[in-house]
Amino acid sequence: MKSFIFDMDGVIVDSELHWKSLEGYFLQSLIPAWTSADQDKIIGLSVHDLYRLLTTQYGLQHNKEEFLDLYHEMAREIYAEKASLIPGFLNVLSWLREKRIRIALASSSPRPWIEMVLDKYDLHMAFEVVVSADELHGEGKPSPAIYLLTAEKLGVQPERCVVIEDSEKGVLSSQRAGMFCIGFRNGFNGEQDLSTADLLITGFHQLDAATLTRLLALDQ
Repeated sequence: MKSFIFDMDGVIVDSELHWKSLEGYFLQSLIPAWTSADQDKIIGLSVHDLYRLLTTQYGLQHNKEEFLDLYHEMAREIYAEKASLIPGFLNVLSWLREKRIRIALASSSPRPWIEMVLDKYDLHMAFEVVVSADELHGEGKPSPAIYLLTAEKLGVQPERCVVIEDSEKGVLSSQRAGMFCIGFRNGFNGEQDLSTADLLITGFHQLDAATLTRLLALDQ
């Protein structure tokens, strides 16, 4: 049997929708020339990779500690107050758990942000393994590092893993790790190129029992 690995933002919770709004205004206040096209480029980046990008390519002068503090404030507002579970996620999760499929969460978000979501929706027992960008020492998506580490912690071969991702960087990350990738069109990521995903879905309703059973039977 394969293992299922979920990305968090835009897959489990609709946080990307809220990040686009709050983060866009915030970054425009720091970088006046910031545009929606620039915003689209950073989806899937960890906050550390984002800071590195902004300082090297956009001339950001903010101290990193100050920058991270501001982001943590936005994260608390998004995850604790605004974000909701993506419809259908709990149904898929329930089916996988019933079939005793090993389930993991791999997110570019810092661990405290992940904990907010796990706490809010009582999901601590849902995932056998949870991996955060904090564990990667700067090697974020599209590097395969996060998914290789997740497979290692699960104790399974990468080719036995199915990943659900909503960003171009995430799809590349999982495929470079040798995993089967489901690209997730969630209604607010139309600018993301998911064309290389092994399977494209527009909602968890498409991952019914028959489809999940076929996926688990596939040979990579």
